[in-house]
Amino acid sequence: MRTRFRLRVAYRGRHHIPVLATFRPTWRQMLLRGLGAGAAGSVVLLVAASSGLLGIIVTAGWPDVGWLAFAPLPVAVLSALVIGRCSRVRLDRSGVHRFPPTRDGFTPWALVTDVRAERWQRRTVIAVYCRDESVHRLPAPYDGEMFGRDPQFERKLFLICHLWSTHRTCRRG
Repeated sequence: MRTRFRLRVAYRGRHHIPVLATFRPTWRQMLLRGLGAGAAGSVVLLVAASSGLLGIIVTAGWPDVGWLAFAPLPVAVLSALVIGRCSRVRLDRSGVHRFPPTRDGFTPWALVTDVRAERWQRRTVIAVYCRDESVHRLPAPYDGEMFGRDPQFERKLFLICHLWSTHRTCRRG
């Protein structure tokens, strides 16, 4: 299983909170996301080339610009791999931490009312429902279609639900 269960310590001043689990997208999910972005970039360049916008480059002395249509593919794959490795979810006894940090980057267990899997943008993600009626969709783990599948998704969902049910009534400090 790709989930990290080692006991790691995140220091915040003098206090430390042990990390219970860390989730990241699988390498197949990151690769698929990069290929999708690269294909979209290639289509944009092909449309620009067919409409004559790239005709200036051809007349400037570059006889073969067919390779230019496939230039976004490796760039998009590499950027998706880097961004995918940076996006993660960390669970500790205080709550759920999302990285990269957003406005709703931290959700304490005491505010969580439900954890469930739901369909969102052609994939199944884990949604954390809070008392203030807000919904926080976690960037990882998720289960996509075909190559974006995560074979351990149900186990990861069960682990998150188990940690929530264990720590939702715990007092900090």
